Amino acid sequence: MIENKLTYQDGSTEILYFDPIPHEYIWNDEKIVSATNITKLLTPANVIGLWSAKMCAEKFKSLIKAGKSYDEIQLIKFYDKIKKAPNDFMTSAGNVGTLIHDAIEEYIHKGTVPEMHNPQMIKSFGKFKEWFDAQEDIEIVSTEFRVLSRIHKFCGTVDALFKNKKTNKYIIYDWKTSSGIRSSYYVQIYLYKLAICEMYGYEIEQGVIVNCTKEGKLNVKSFAIDESSDETALACLKMYQFLNKKEKK
Repeated sequence: MIENKLTYQDGSTEILYFDPIPHEYIWNDEKIVSATNITKLLTPANVIGLWSAKMCAEKFKSLIKAGKSYDEIQLIKFYDKIKKAPNDFMTSAGNVGTLIHDAIEEYIHKGTVPEMHNPQMIKSFGKFKEWFDAQEDIEIVSTEFRVLSRIHKFCGTVDALFKNKKTNKYIIYDWKTSSGIRSSYYVQIYLYKLAICEMYGYEIEQGVIVNCTKEGKLNVKSFAIDESSDETALACLKMYQFLNKKEKK
């Protein structure tokens, strides 16, 4: 369990605990939802179903060969591997994502490129470095820090917060290693904005999603954050709370 002491703009403090194994946050001895889990409802169920079917089909194709016969034990083993294919892929993808996140952290803070051997990681991180080196007029404020909204009762971990030197306003950055940029990523940043403003009173002007895919592609989306962003974030939070209450009944 990781203990995080959070200090607010009025000088008050809160203790937020993070348990990395189940990936759960605890505040005041109760589990508290994260921005990531809140925004999961924005991913349509059919998208997840189709992706899972694709992973199983690809595993089937890699295991079963035309013209060959298989005994009962082999078929049982194939069945287990095919059934576990989506979870195995998620675990592998999660490992790559975590390592790339760590590499980005090291480069932002120390300016050093960590040693890598995995071709996908090298290509993906290379695209990030190329983009980051071209950025101007921004300075780092903090990376990988916890936020907690006492008003709206949610929390999360922000990848990075930068300050625009020209406007003195703040920009929330989120690093993603998925195959593309999803709608939920925008709302995740909107939620972070609510918590950061509550905690520190910073004026947030912009959000940036930096998507370095495992195939080495780079997608960057920069967007303004305003009052309508708050409304969207709170609407998503209310929907999550409504669905959560229904499930508990």
